[in-house]
Amino acid sequence: MHRRRFPRARIWAWPAAAALLFTGLAGTEAVATTGAGGSAPARVLSVAPDGHGSACTTNSPCSLPTAQSEVRAATGRMSGDIDVVLADGTYRLDSTLEFDALKGDGGTHGHTVNYAAAPGAHPVLSGGERVGGWKQGADGVWQARVPAGTKTRQLYVDGVRGNIASEAAPGGLTQTATGYTTTDSTIEDYGNVTDVEFVYDIGWVQVRCRVASAAGTTITMDEPCFQNSVNRQYPISTGDLAQIQNAKELLDDPGEWYLDEHAHTVYYRPREGQDMRTADVEIPRLQTLVSGTGTLAHPLTGLTLRGLTFAYGGWTAPDGDDGFAETQANMRFTGENAWKYQGTCDKFSTTDPGTCPYGDWTMTPGNVVFDHATGLTVTGDTFTHLGAAGLQLGQAVTEADITGNVFTDISSSGMEIGNGADADPADLAVIPSHNTIADNWVHNIAVEYTGGIGIFQGYTRYDTITHNQIDDVPYSGISSNWGWGRVPVVKAAGNRITDNLVEDAMQQRGDGGGIYVLGQEGDSLADGLLISGNVVRYDANYGNGIYTDGGSQYVTETGNAVYGNDTASFGGCREPSAPYGDFSFTGNYYETLTPGFTCGDPDNATITGNTQIGSDGTGVPASLLANAGLEPAYAHLAAAPAGRAPVNLALHKPAQAQYLDGSTAALQPGSQASYATDGKPDTSTQATDQYLWQLVVDLQNTKSLGSATVTMPQSNFATAFHVDASTNGTDWTTVGKETDTGWGTIPVTFAAPVTARYLRIVADRPDQGGQRGSQMAIAEVGAYAPGPGNLALDAPTQALYIDGTKALLQPGSQPTYADDGDPATSTQATAQFRWMQKLDLGRARSVDVIALLQPDSAFATHWHVDVSLDGSTFWTVARHSDTAGGLSGVRLDSPVRARYVRIIADRPDNGAQLGGQMALSEVQVIGQQ
Repeated sequence: MHRRRFPRARIWAWPAAAALLFTGLAGTEAVATTGAGGSAPARVLSVAPDGHGSACTTNSPCSLPTAQSEVRAATGRMSGDIDVVLADGTYRLDSTLEFDALKGDGGTHGHTVNYAAAPGAHPVLSGGERVGGWKQGADGVWQARVPAGTKTRQLYVDGVRGNIASEAAPGGLTQTATGYTTTDSTIEDYGNVTDVEFVYDIGWVQVRCRVASAAGTTITMDEPCFQNSVNRQYPISTGDLAQIQNAKELLDDPGEWYLDEHAHTVYYRPREGQDMRTADVEIPRLQTLVSGTGTLAHPLTGLTLRGLTFAYGGWTAPDGDDGFAETQANMRFTGENAWKYQGTCDKFSTTDPGTCPYGDWTMTPGNVVFDHATGLTVTGDTFTHLGAAGLQLGQAVTEADITGNVFTDISSSGMEIGNGADADPADLAVIPSHNTIADNWVHNIAVEYTGGIGIFQGYTRYDTITHNQIDDVPYSGISSNWGWGRVPVVKAAGNRITDNLVEDAMQQRGDGGGIYVLGQEGDSLADGLLISGNVVRYDANYGNGIYTDGGSQYVTETGNAVYGNDTASFGGCREPSAPYGDFSFTGNYYETLTPGFTCGDPDNATITGNTQIGSDGTGVPASLLANAGLEPAYAHLAAAPAGRAPVNLALHKPAQAQYLDGSTAALQPGSQASYATDGKPDTSTQATDQYLWQLVVDLQNTKSLGSATVTMPQSNFATAFHVDASTNGTDWTTVGKETDTGWGTIPVTFAAPVTARYLRIVADRPDQGGQRGSQMAIAEVGAYAPGPGNLALDAPTQALYIDGTKALLQPGSQPTYADDGDPATSTQATAQFRWMQKLDLGRARSVDVIALLQPDSAFATHWHVDVSLDGSTFWTVARHSDTAGGLSGVRLDSPVRARYVRIIADRPDNGAQLGGQMALSEVQVIGQQ
């Protein structure tokens, strides 16, 4: 298909611009680039965090507000673009940076106002306030004073989000009409009991309500939050209570914090390696960092934001009596009896109806917001450390180009486009339309309000969401439309969701999908929703890979690949008495061809010509996989930092396959001995006729060796083998032995360095038919000089649940057992099947191989590896499936630099599954210093 794209703002020729910007031209009329169509050269206004005066030149930069005043004075007579060039540093905003069409903030006469980073600069527009003056208490908790009136739900230490002090939900609670009775009156003794927040996990939403009072065994909850939550269609119950948060008395784990608003003091228990005397501690002070607005008659036009970072915006509304009574996708009930009247129309009563349209609930705001804007360009920007949603495109935003941005560490959704109210507005122009959301990396969002969406699209028209990568999100990756089929007239039409890569969605919530759809998408398939060319994989939890939920109509799915999800590849649930259907699902690649229409089949559905594929994506055309997600020009956005590969002394060296008597082994058809040292993991060497055989590699010169790796394919592997070394090829010494091994890359670290020219990999098991592994095959042999060995050994480590909170452990288990060097001990969580082990390597290292030793009695059958430099931004770098107890491992596609490594259990994710639950006897991280 052809993707519709509107003209983008000119691409800046930065090298030429830099040459002009830094020649010290005087005055504000300095030029940087030539405008489009032969227009006058762009006017340049240079700004800096400490800028002053009104010159706005490179040598004498002004402040951001001064530059904006200059822009406003000039836009009425524009003959060329205006470039506001931001130098490196943090711009601490005293108030919202407001762009207003009526005040002259937008481009005119076809020209553009560009707010952009200077070459090589990374300016940060911050709504945060730095907290200093930290003092250590006797219990290891540090404290600092903050101004009176300070409110925040977030705190960041050296760019890493802290966790609000919390603990697992206490037992002994019985729900009442106004709260709970309890067998444990501990909460009554908390110093600030009205700060305490109850957190409920229920299906696709997370609800948060605060305590109003606690007296003896009676706990009274804030209203109307509690009533809106217990009376909603899918009410909370005591069993849904997951945590209590926000009390100083709960501050017992590293990384936790608490703000005592009454004492104007913030408390923090540092993580390993954090020095509060020098740490940069930030709390949000502003909610809206940047806003842009106009009117229908005079929209904001010609504005570009390029290369900027928007950080440390907050949102404190959930602290109030309304709490966070979520309904779906971070929409929430607000006000008395909202559960009955807000956005319910006649669902509950025809004689006492609620407000319409159905689903018109209170939307979570954005920290960067635009409405009534045309031709907006947001590109190359980063949205991070935010307490609401990242970017919100509201009413009457048209022809916006949101391309090449990063959205991460955001409390709510990454992006919000449209809303749940404007289904059939009096003026169609208020519906966002013809916007392009392309090549953005959206990950690790909804970290506080876990029902949030990677990219939320409410009622919109002719919008295109394409080539984005969305990963590690707690609920759905992309959500389109609203209304559940209960809105009589919906003017949404012509939207496109194409060529996106969505993976590791649904990490915490349920009943969603990598791509999730609601309501009527048009008037026919021709102007309905097109879902095409997307890859959706590795979803956790229940739902569907691509989910056409209540009221979905006029949806085309074609050319998508959906696999590796813990759910049906496609399907949905129809709402009673609501239209549902008019689907065309053809030419897709689904792991499961049986749809998950659990509430009844759709009407008028064409489901033909789809191809069944493997859970690992086998059968998906390579071109489809290559095309989905970020395009080549933007691939760097999601690329993990490159590490340095160790020198493999066995690479391309001669190899010989032998039987154990030393005779030349016959090989499986198509196999060659050289495949074991050719550097290609998709080829392998395997003998035939005898189960036990050995591979001899001639390094061609005598080498000092400290370790080896043996990579074996998933289909055929040794469950036990040993490694011999020799200087002459005749006299051999065993230097390493591994038992209970699985497929993948197995590291073998020698007890002491050895001098050898020859290495021999000898199969010990399987030694007959019917045994696990079938027969050893070798994809690659690695031989390495002495190095640092296992970088994870005795590293600081934590056992965490998927939401990042401290995991409860099985009796007798400790987090340190996972890297203590003792295979007889192990770390294992309890209460939740999925959990992760996080290791701190102390400083950035080059990482090449990850290996796990798991007990035969408890193991993950599927797991993946994330890495990070700062503990905030993580990249998924490896996956392993079909794992059993024992030793298994994976070599990364290419080495990465990382300080932090996370081992995340994907399956088992519920009871009665093979493995029971992940336990870790030892984690090995192999790489270089």
